[in-house]
Amino acid sequence: MTDIDTDARGAVDPAMPPTADDPALLEALATELGGVLESMEQVSDYLERVVHAVRRHIEGCDEVGVTVLSANRPHTAAYTTVQTLEIDAAQYALDEGPCLDAARHRTENHVADLVVDDGRWPRFAQECREEGMRSLLALPLVSGTECVGAINLYAWAPHAFDRFDAAMVRVAASRCADALVAVTALDGARRLAGQLEQAMASRAIIEQAKGVIMAMRGVPEHEAFEVLRKTSQDRNVKVRVLAQQIVTGVSTPEPPTVP
Repeated sequence: MTDIDTDARGAVDPAMPPTADDPALLEALATELGGVLESMEQVSDYLERVVHAVRRHIEGCDEVGVTVLSANRPHTAAYTTVQTLEIDAAQYALDEGPCLDAARHRTENHVADLVVDDGRWPRFAQECREEGMRSLLALPLVSGTECVGAINLYAWAPHAFDRFDAAMVRVAASRCADALVAVTALDGARRLAGQLEQAMASRAIIEQAKGVIMAMRGVPEHEAFEVLRKTSQDRNVKVRVLAQQIVTGVSTPEPPTVP
């Protein structure tokens, strides 16, 4: 397990495979994650957009989560699937792991293969191996002088991430950090903590709706969320509102209509 960025120059771990940068991909991700949050109520939807955009743009990435520090306590503010949430929760329970290290010490942590454990996070590494995760990438969310958390990428395959992936994630981390710091300055850290708790509570209905779509269509969890996301955009309805409509529709004579 090695840091990919521990100096002021932003040098990546030389052990990471070299790749050719693609400015168009970097620009596409930056554009997708652009915009300004005008209120705390927009945080949850924005972070959901971040994790799913990162997963789509980073080849080989299977799961993504965003950890936010509130009153120095870590919270998973957004995640791609429940398994992401479970792996993040293992770090919090053990009080060790690359995402906590990234958030607390502003380090960029790259784990090429969890089977090869250098002893920095032995209990967390064991948890990941039991879950089948083999590699990960954790970058801090830094804006100016503030660090508000970390973004965490997980993969089932070893050596899943390269230098260009790290560059892509830096773009996402920077945009995400700037948005969180700006809205916190506007509405206050206490409101952020409350909004995160409320968002996690409302996430249950989204998980139920994904389950309905998975059962109706026979698709995996990631694809079920993409159906939700695209339908919410097409209908100009928030994902949580659409999820409630789908779950409610299951118990009514009229089946839920999701294109």
